Amino acid sequence: MPSPVLPARSLIALLLASAAAPALAAEAPAESTGAPDSANPGGATSIIVTAGRSDDRLPDESGTLIFAGKLGDIAVLGDIPPVPSRNLRVALADIPGLLVSEVSNGSWASLSYRGLGEPHESWNILTLQDAVPAVPDMYSYPAGYFIPPLELVDRVEFIRGASGLLYGPQPGGAINYVMRGPRREEGAEGQARLTLGSWDARSGLANVAVSDGQFAADGFIQYSEGDGPRRVNSDHEQTSARLRGHYIGDAATLTLALDYYQGRFGEPGGLSAARLAADRRDGSTARDRLRIERFAPTLALDWQVDDQTQVTARAFYSRFERESWRQAGGSFGQVTPYANVLVRQLQVFDTAGIDLRARHDFGGQSQHSLTIGVLGHTSDAPVFVDKGASNADFTGSAGALARAQRSGDTLAVFGEVKLGFGDVQIVPGFRLERLRQRVVETLDLSLGSATGGAPGGANGVLGNREDTQTVPLYGIGITWDAGDNLRFVANASRGFKPLLYNDGVTFQAGIDAAGTFDASYAFTIEGGLQAEPADPLRIDASLFRVEFENQVGFLAGPLVAAPPFGAVGAGGARRQNVGSMRNQGVDLAVRLDLIGPDGIAKGDNTLRLSTNLQLLDADFTDGAADGFTPQYAPEHLLRSTLAWMGKDGARAALTFTSVGDQQGADNNVADFFLPGYEVLDASVEWPVAGGFTIGAGVNNLLDEDYAGRVRPGGGGGFDPGAPRNVFLSIGWRG
Repeated sequence: MPSPVLPARSLIALLLASAAAPALAAEAPAESTGAPDSANPGGATSIIVTAGRSDDRLPDESGTLIFAGKLGDIAVLGDIPPVPSRNLRVALADIPGLLVSEVSNGSWASLSYRGLGEPHESWNILTLQDAVPAVPDMYSYPAGYFIPPLELVDRVEFIRGASGLLYGPQPGGAINYVMRGPRREEGAEGQARLTLGSWDARSGLANVAVSDGQFAADGFIQYSEGDGPRRVNSDHEQTSARLRGHYIGDAATLTLALDYYQGRFGEPGGLSAARLAADRRDGSTARDRLRIERFAPTLALDWQVDDQTQVTARAFYSRFERESWRQAGGSFGQVTPYANVLVRQLQVFDTAGIDLRARHDFGGQSQHSLTIGVLGHTSDAPVFVDKGASNADFTGSAGALARAQRSGDTLAVFGEVKLGFGDVQIVPGFRLERLRQRVVETLDLSLGSATGGAPGGANGVLGNREDTQTVPLYGIGITWDAGDNLRFVANASRGFKPLLYNDGVTFQAGIDAAGTFDASYAFTIEGGLQAEPADPLRIDASLFRVEFENQVGFLAGPLVAAPPFGAVGAGGARRQNVGSMRNQGVDLAVRLDLIGPDGIAKGDNTLRLSTNLQLLDADFTDGAADGFTPQYAPEHLLRSTLAWMGKDGARAALTFTSVGDQQGADNNVADFFLPGYEVLDASVEWPVAGGFTIGAGVNNLLDEDYAGRVRPGGGGGFDPGAPRNVFLSIGWRG
């Protein structure tokens, strides 16, 4: 399947050199005139208090957040051509070590970091949009079902091991999609884009922004559909929309945002290793479907009280609906009998929260800063499971199989202080979380016949679980500016992963779950340097070590019965606390401007080579998985992007991704082994006239045959990476 590493890397080096040579030959030396113009001029300043751009690195402070003493990364999407079709492999290529475990029909984000838990639905990473949680429940169900239109994302921020001090749960860091901000100057602007691609993919986007300098409004709508890369049941239809109104005062900004998203997807199912090798476009589940719907209003206030004091407030609500239809009787990697009935599952999440923060600078030169805050969060999440009368019954008319009521509440208080002593900053921080979670089953019946009829008998004692925790988090960070272009950063922080609603009460066929679970805790130590030894060159390097206790994962079958667990067949899995792990490694990122105002060759346009590498050593040190390698912990993850940024707005990018071998189960069962792979993506956007642009791209240019993820249970198996595919676009901005 994958080609040998060294020959492929030689080929990639040749391709990168070939792409660079014409530009180097054509670019005449010129005097430096400053940074290249943005591809998105006229109103990309965000009012949301997150990390502002400071040479593509996190600043020491932004709004009420303190980033000094923390390691993080920024991917600036304006530096590459617009990214269609949720291709996170390209969009996140500048974030070292962030693993994109690709979902072939793009129905959700599947991300993980440093081998800290399986990437399925990004369970171990906190996903935010404009610093507000964009998941069904940030504590009990942090699934990454929502990805904003990447064409409208200004930048993506990622906070590593210290993210818990800023945002709370999830040990694998926090990813924040920062949308373009309001138009601040008087006037109006608009944008439109139409994209066509392989497998009858079609996407349309329209965006408008108006302002009189004090009151502003903006909104967008995007619609996309297509048949998807698999031959059977791989279609998708998605609608994303946002409407915002802003009051922009001298000292305060108030924003009301209304977000809506709906996605409908076919789920073609996983393949066995043999079927994957025979035909990666084959399918297993011809009738399985998924619907995701989200409505999320947010009210945000940013207030500059005085020269030393800032206040931010975020009030947010979201209603997520996750509705799936799965044919009964499926097995790992095999075709589900077409006549089997559908099982409908509906999960509804009503979540609300308020986040209040204040920062005060003090000292003779305001060199010290104190930030304090409080978060209140509540959710209600009933689940309904019903059996259909046939393979065409999407209402579940044969009868109810399961009912459960789930709810959770959290109160958190937190604070950090940045103490500045010349070139050194010391930042201790704390966060105290008080959580309550309750899951009550009121009905749990067996399926009965997979081909029809009423539900079967009771499965046993109904679950009734209530957990209350008080979780202290703490950390300390240090920065030392050893020179004008050399900074050292170190951090030690504690993070945690709370229990999920699914822990102990699961509705997935072929998965056996422990009756009780323990929360997981992570302690991360990391340190590194940020250097610019010469104008064209920037280097970021760091070492890290993570101790992760009581990881919740799964052991793949076959497994013999071991009370309180039942036996698990091949392709199935047992979900439980699998043990503690020790993950350590190196992150390295290098950026070199071959051409540009500060490049090796001077010019107004920029040709930039960006490369990052994570080397990871991960092992379980105790528990049921003692001695095994954790899931999705490749020994290497390498990305390299050669990007052309024209002063006239032209963009071109060639992105190379290399992922090492991975284990798909915590007990390293051979049926779940994922061989390493290498993928090359290319895209370009070129301005023509009158604000119009044309674009094109090829994903998986070398047509690598690979799978980036594997799932256990009924309908599970290997999810093939998309074969070579192309897209064309026409855009307008004015």
